[in-house]
Amino acid sequence: MKSYLNVGSLLNCSMRFLKISLVISLYFIATGLLQGAYVIEGKVNLDGDWQHLIFLATIDHLDDYHAASVDHIINVANIEADGSFVLEGDNLPAYSQFYKLYVIKEEHSEFNACLFVGGDDHNYVHLILNNNSKLKIEADDNSFAPFGDYSINGDEDNQSMKHLNQLVYPGYLFYEIKFPSELRFSQDKLNRDLFNYADSCSNPLASLAALINSDMNTYFDLHQNQYEAFLDRLKEAFPHHPYTLNFERKLHYHSGDFTKQKNWPYFIIAALLGICGFMFYQNKKLKKALSKDSTSVHKVVEFTNQEKKILKAIASGKSNKEIASELFVELSTVKSHINKIYSKLEVKSRNEAILKTKHMDL
Repeated sequence: MKSYLNVGSLLNCSMRFLKISLVISLYFIATGLLQGAYVIEGKVNLDGDWQHLIFLATIDHLDDYHAASVDHIINVANIEADGSFVLEGDNLPAYSQFYKLYVIKEEHSEFNACLFVGGDDHNYVHLILNNNSKLKIEADDNSFAPFGDYSINGDEDNQSMKHLNQLVYPGYLFYEIKFPSELRFSQDKLNRDLFNYADSCSNPLASLAALINSDMNTYFDLHQNQYEAFLDRLKEAFPHHPYTLNFERKLHYHSGDFTKQKNWPYFIIAALLGICGFMFYQNKKLKKALSKDSTSVHKVVEFTNQEKKILKAIASGKSNKEIASELFVELSTVKSHINKIYSKLEVKSRNEAILKTKHMDL
């Protein structure tokens, strides 16, 4: 009877432990503590001299959308012989932003982040990711490029980015067009398509990517109202996102209206302080110079009678030998007096001595 009770107690304890473990596990899952790890898997084409490594780079600032630097790399994974890869980690922010997934040429060093675009060297894609993203990307087997006409599964954000990629990447072939007018018309068409995409796309980040791909230097004046309207949309969707402030600053830069920025008073105060500091420094420098000149002008220099005679002789153009003969002294004595005169006047030559004593009463 006692052994039955012990077995029953043990079973009860085990059941309680399992229940507690289940509750704890469900709690962790519900609060996201067991989640928060992104996974990007897929397959790329490695025909050619591509490294068997795939890089994930962050785009923290909109100006870095097309940039490539080792400083931006946040994860690296091996690519298998068949082109398959898995990139995973938990070091991304909770909010979504742009990232770049790419491979590089074998001829470059491991962390050379050079990029090639268009044609057979089309080796990267832009993605929208956060720390919970789960994506699968597969390149088209019929394409020679690492990504080519890729397919993507995971979320609607990156489906939108794929549509944008299909719109943008052919645009890089503009530079193979021979006629300037054909190039200009193609660029105009690409920018119209990008604005149409931004207006029709329901995803604000994908729309932002479209506008970042537009040529703001060339088309800003023509589309300024559309850029500013999209900024309002971005502020409504992501009021605290780093990209929102970043995009606002880009618009202020292109419009030249820096006074619209919220921190413009600080720039004015800093400029005024800088001007005041510069004026104070110049005033102090001027006073010092005047004080030095005043001291040198009014400095009293006393000469002996013999030194005065020698100074007058120097002013008349006589040589040391002629001065010695005139004063009935040794040549070495004349040289000694001249050295003392130079020291008192703080000069190094006869001409300087003559100029400095020109207005003196000798």
